[in-house]
Amino acid sequence: MRERSTGRALLLLLTTAIVAIVIARARLAAALMLDDLPPGAVYTVRAIRIEENATVSDRTIRKTMLTHVRPLWAPWRRKEVFNPSLFRTDLERIRTLLRESGHFQSEVTYELEPEEDALAITLHVDEGPAAKIEAVELRATDFTIDRDEDTALRAQLQFAPGSVFNQAAYDESRARLQRYYLERGYAYVEVEKSAIVDTAASSVRVTYAITRRAPAVFGATAIAGTKTVGEYLVRREVRWKSGDPYDPRKVEETQAAVFGLRLFRSATVKPSNLEAQSGTVDMAIDVSEGPPREVQLGAGYGLEDGPRGQVRWQHNNFYGGGRQLGVRVKASSIQQAIESEFRQPYFLHPRQTLVVPLTEAREDEPAFTLTRIRLAPQVERKFGRTLRVVLGYNLEYDDVSEIPGNTSDLLEEFKPRGYVSSLTGVIERNTTVDLLDPHDGSVLNLTAEQAGGPWAGDFTFYRALFEAKRYVPVLGTRVVAGRFRIGAADAFGQSQDVPIFRRFFAGGINSTRGYGRWLVGPLNAADSPIGGRSLLEGSLEFRTPVYKQLGGVVFVDVGEVEKEPFVYGRHLQFGVGFGARYQTVVGPLRVDLGFPLERPAGQAGWQVHFSIGQAF
Repeated sequence: MRERSTGRALLLLLTTAIVAIVIARARLAAALMLDDLPPGAVYTVRAIRIEENATVSDRTIRKTMLTHVRPLWAPWRRKEVFNPSLFRTDLERIRTLLRESGHFQSEVTYELEPEEDALAITLHVDEGPAAKIEAVELRATDFTIDRDEDTALRAQLQFAPGSVFNQAAYDESRARLQRYYLERGYAYVEVEKSAIVDTAASSVRVTYAITRRAPAVFGATAIAGTKTVGEYLVRREVRWKSGDPYDPRKVEETQAAVFGLRLFRSATVKPSNLEAQSGTVDMAIDVSEGPPREVQLGAGYGLEDGPRGQVRWQHNNFYGGGRQLGVRVKASSIQQAIESEFRQPYFLHPRQTLVVPLTEAREDEPAFTLTRIRLAPQVERKFGRTLRVVLGYNLEYDDVSEIPGNTSDLLEEFKPRGYVSSLTGVIERNTTVDLLDPHDGSVLNLTAEQAGGPWAGDFTFYRALFEAKRYVPVLGTRVVAGRFRIGAADAFGQSQDVPIFRRFFAGGINSTRGYGRWLVGPLNAADSPIGGRSLLEGSLEFRTPVYKQLGGVVFVDVGEVEKEPFVYGRHLQFGVGFGARYQTVVGPLRVDLGFPLERPAGQAGWQVHFSIGQAF
């Protein structure tokens, strides 16, 4: 019996091999080359198969190609028509991609399999061995590189000996070496790159030749394009003085500051006489004026606040001097407000701005309904590019109504209305670039308020909130994002408790997403939030592109609100989930589905959140 079974197994194996050979030969017989296609024949692209590649992914190759297959999720689209000329270009683009990825001995072949009026394309990508960096030489042509400088320069390199050669890293390293010297006053520096490839040894020797030349200083600054806007408004934004060492960072800061006046459609700042190499770099600032007034209309929808809209008017040169005056009316199911703001730049110091906001608002929250009128003048001071400090005074009148259930009985003191007179402060360090969709950098923010006492008013309390956010790019364009928030508040003096409109709340679209709005923390008998005097929140997200503008995230959130101040870690509530992001010109459209790890009684086992912008 055992011999029969062995014989049958061998027969089956032999039959399978014969069938595979027959199929392969039939496939090869049916396959065509470009020159074999009938003249004038029109084919659509049925499929693109990529085989034999190991290092360079299918996705990377497909992104390089101009020939595409109609996506399965878009059956309404017309099928892609095969273009032989375009496909020849694709073959060269793939070969270039492979060389730029360090595969200098790669080969790309193809097969075209017609089926009626459609073609299936099979690409055979033989990558060959990957060439590795054997050595990187830094050669100075007009100076000597000492040991410390060599260490600093090699820290700019995007690869090291032993790593696989990559064209992008090769180019970026050259740019960073040049930037290193530009930031140290060498405006005329040139860095030339060369790479010698030994295909037999699969190795690459890279050389960067640095010509530093003499250092330079800023010279005269010419401004062009101003008509109704005073030239002095542009000149006072210049971040250098004549005679300062040349620094491209000051050039970039100046361009951002001039454009930030919101008076110009465009603003360019660049050297005007680099070719002369005189040691003095004259600068040219060219602007194109826009209208001083602007009107903006906006509309949106969120699952928490429903339909929302706003109308905003702003004058960006109110009575000259770059002063700004703006008025905004906004409304949603949660908040309705009329806001005005006056900004006086260069208030007592070039880096200080006086900001005077005046607001009247109504807020309909799960814990209360609040009507407020507030005047909050403040002075904002910037230190460098990333640090700002704000000191202000806040005067407001608050009227609280529609307190659900027995919330007022659970508070140590409840005042439905009164004046808040407080001193406020903010310290923030922000190294991110994109506010709606940051990919790198961090944000540290400390906000504090002290009401009553020497400032009078009907409430005496203090409140402080610290927030830290970090964004780390990983695996190409993917991002790991983290957030941590901790806060404390308490009453003192004549007050027995923090007013309900200054208590901490958690849960919802930008908080612990497995829970409804403000439903993390203590609740009353009607399952409505009462807030607390301690807050602890944390979030961790992994953000990844999926297809073109579409991206995805997975996340875990934790939140806690406690009745007493400075109490943390007793009742942590966790939520996990996933979501989708679609990139638009106004930021990513966001949909998140969150699940509480411990489902609260009477609440849903999941929450859907929809909005614009990342959660943090």
